Amino acid sequence: AYRLLAQYDKALKYLKHASTLARKTKHRYAESIILDSLGATYYGLRQYDKAIENLSLALVAHRELKNRFDEAITLNNLGTAHQFLGRYDKSVDYFERSLAINRELKSRKEEGSSLGGLMSTWKALGKPRLAIFYGKQAVNTYQKIRAGIQALDEELRKSFLKSKEATYRELADILISEGRLPEAQQVLGLLKEEEYFEFVRRDSKEGLSLTKRADLTPEEAEWDKRYREIADQVTAVGREWGELRAKKSRTLAEDERLKELEAKLQSANAAFQQFLDKLAEELAGAKQGGEKVFQLRESQGLMEDLQELESGAVALYTVVGEEKYRVILVTPDVQKAYEYPIKAADLYRKVFAFREVLEDPKRDPLPLARELYGILIGPFAKDLQGARAETLMWSLDSVLRYIPIAALHDGERYMVERYRNVIFTPASNSRLKDTPSAGWRGLGFGVSKAKEGFSALPAVVEEINGIIREESANGADAGVLPGRVMLDEAFTGATMQAGLRQRYPVVHIASHFQFNPGNETNSFLLLGDGSHLSLAEIKTLPNIFGGVELLTLSACNTASSGAAGADGKEVEGFAVMAQRQGAKAVIASLWPVADASTRLMMQDFYRVRNAQAGMLKAEALRRSQLSLLRGELKAAAAGGEERGIKMQLDAAGAAGASATPGRFVRNPQAPYAHPYYWAPFILIGNWR
Repeated sequence: AYRLLAQYDKALKYLKHASTLARKTKHRYAESIILDSLGATYYGLRQYDKAIENLSLALVAHRELKNRFDEAITLNNLGTAHQFLGRYDKSVDYFERSLAINRELKSRKEEGSSLGGLMSTWKALGKPRLAIFYGKQAVNTYQKIRAGIQALDEELRKSFLKSKEATYRELADILISEGRLPEAQQVLGLLKEEEYFEFVRRDSKEGLSLTKRADLTPEEAEWDKRYREIADQVTAVGREWGELRAKKSRTLAEDERLKELEAKLQSANAAFQQFLDKLAEELAGAKQGGEKVFQLRESQGLMEDLQELESGAVALYTVVGEEKYRVILVTPDVQKAYEYPIKAADLYRKVFAFREVLEDPKRDPLPLARELYGILIGPFAKDLQGARAETLMWSLDSVLRYIPIAALHDGERYMVERYRNVIFTPASNSRLKDTPSAGWRGLGFGVSKAKEGFSALPAVVEEINGIIREESANGADAGVLPGRVMLDEAFTGATMQAGLRQRYPVVHIASHFQFNPGNETNSFLLLGDGSHLSLAEIKTLPNIFGGVELLTLSACNTASSGAAGADGKEVEGFAVMAQRQGAKAVIASLWPVADASTRLMMQDFYRVRNAQAGMLKAEALRRSQLSLLRGELKAAAAGGEERGIKMQLDAAGAAGASATPGRFVRNPQAPYAHPYYWAPFILIGNWR
């Protein structure tokens, strides 16, 4: 326990005492485990020679006891210890011996560790091709493991990823170093899929495709038969529901039947969930066979997509490495890699310091905005100009997702003044080229009144009414888009689902949102009647955002949480979930936003987009942000209530930043010029 708490001196005291007792009682197995623990403790103290001494004694004991599993683990640990001492030949030998036993025992996780160790060692020996070979073997092994844990508890899946993601990143780093950019993109794509993976429990096609790749035991075959029966029930209900929902006009009887089918489908999904939980309980220890077929994006295909997208579109894949920040720039014609030498820990500190400044409109963001621009954009800034880039499609890594690229500053202008900046994720790719409707209709939901634990948002009423007008309204002050509005008490779970069934291209939601990563039940949208709609509930509603071209969450910091241990993955999490539930694009916010400025910007966004045929969503958003920045949009007074839950930063979060932000001088002619007001909104997905 003390070793796990990194209290190594205390751990040594108790382990040495335990070792003496084990020798006196001639308990050889206990002695072998204690020797392993002593080795790990000395390793933690960076006393590698002593670690090797104890691990070597443990290895002898494991062989005497014919304990092959622990022998393989100890061999792997010896390989790691020798690696830290620069004894790479010995390190390779131990890793290879460990690998042989793990393959013999079919110990996949340990096999992956041995392969990852060989990757690191061959990299240190200057043999990148060998390192890449072993790295790919390690990643493929972990991918096979993922195929066997999809139905397990979400926390177990996340824990597995966190323990193995360093292997993915190191492999990508080596590939980039070797100029093998398409392969690096593929590995990064796998890591992205790992981060956003959800087992689609209502999708029989995806589930069955996995069982076909496994060698089933008689017990598994029986479970498979029951699985098919339940999946077929969901399919039968889902088919009738889909056909009825697709009809442009329905009778009252058909509307009632649609509601009935929706309830049945939710019930079937719940039953399927219970079945999968029981399946996980019964077969958690079963060994899975078959090969994991990778769904990899081809770089050539991406280049062709960029040609079709036009609008000066380029893609940027970022990688936060332990010693370097790297970027792959993909244009319609070329791919090129760049790097900036900075330790990951130092970059983290700068990012969080910048985030802290962005959330405080009294602090000057420019020093850190310029410094981070130099790190993140500087290496390829000239090539963006050479490529005539206008739209930057970002695949952001790690904590970079906590900051808006639009707020970086090149010393003369913010990035928002030079480029359209959008985010794309694995869930975005299939819909990037979809052309939006010529004329938008909108569905607006809002909560303006105070509810328990949440403040009032008085500007919401004017915001929603300024965006959407009831389709029967004709007033000069009516909103930009025709559609329906549901405010406060009219905004309930039932009315929201009923409205979404009408498949409006635009859905605009202005309310509080509480986001707790890893807890879908306690992550929820506040409804107008005071009730909560949780992410867990949203996921059970089949294709709830089907037909939605843009889902705007103007009042919610749906993009981040600041929870302990979070590293940026959750930023895109809700958007990915919404896209998988049908939405083609999502506008969300990175921090709690000011009520008055949000109303102005959101209304301007829709007005700008609606005023010009073919206007890109990304361009309309950029112009509205510029209007706040330049003082073209003003309200009576800056400030007002904040929507959402404020991200709490660690007191040490800003430590280590080289630039110290001072006071921001507010310009009365541009009261919303600080990035706090205009920068939090990010567009994820189809930006056309």
